[in-house]
Amino acid sequence: MFAWISNNIVTIISVCVVLALIGLAVFSLVRDKKKGSGGCTGNCATCRMGCSYNQVKK
Repeated sequence: MFAWISNNIVTIISVCVVLALIGLAVFSLVRDKKKGSGGCTGNCATCRMGCSYNQVKK
């Protein structure tokens, strides 16, 4: 078992780094989504996002 780990340590570390980067990206996207920063400029003529600005208020 330890021989396998020592033979593949570079691969194991690389996978851990990639997974950490993916986790940080997802965390950042979720945090931005909760903040409400979706890139909406309020210009509904060019927007296809269907945000609250685009909904007709009755």
